[in-house]
Amino acid sequence: MAKYTMLFAEYLERGGACPASFSLIQGFEEIFKKHYCDKELGFETEALFFMKLDEKADIFMQLYADKITRLATAWGVFDSPAKVRYTEEHKTFTGGEQHAKTTELPFDSETAEPSLLNDSEEYENRDSRATTERETGETHEEAQKTIEFLNTKVHSLVLDLLNEFKTCFMGVY
Repeated sequence: MAKYTMLFAEYLERGGACPASFSLIQGFEEIFKKHYCDKELGFETEALFFMKLDEKADIFMQLYADKITRLATAWGVFDSPAKVRYTEEHKTFTGGEQHAKTTELPFDSETAEPSLLNDSEEYENRDSRATTERETGETHEEAQKTIEFLNTKVHSLVLDLLNEFKTCFMGVY
C-alpha cells in the first residue's frame, strides 16, 4: 500500500461520513462499512472522495430501495398465494348465430347436398361463479414453476448495489 493512500476505515476514524441517502435501505450503511473497510480511497482528497461517493449514492440508492421494496412485496405474495381473496365482476360472453354444414361420405352425387345441417341461435353465456368471492391457489403448473424458481441461484440486490460503488475505491490493475 502506498504512503499517500488511505483506507476507508481510516477515513471513518478521521471523522469521514457516509452519505445520508444510505439510510434509504435499512442496514446498508453498516454493510457498506464492512464491505469497503479495507479498501483504499480512489481519490486524492477526502472531500473529493466524499463528493463522488455521495454522487453515486444519489444516483443509485433510491433506485435500489424501490427495487428491494418491490421484491419484498413480491415475496410476500409468493409466500401466501392461497390467502389472496378477490371478487370478480360479472362476466358475460355473447355468441352470435352459428351455422355449420357437415357432409358425411359417401354422399349422394346427384344432389350434392350436405347430409347434416346445424343452426344455433344467438346466445348469452354467464359465468355462474362470476359474482362469488373465492380463494385462489396454485395449479400444478404454477407449483412446478415455483419449484424451478426456488432451485435457481439467489441474486442479491444489496451486493449489486455495493458493486455500484467500486469506482470510488482504488483497484488493482
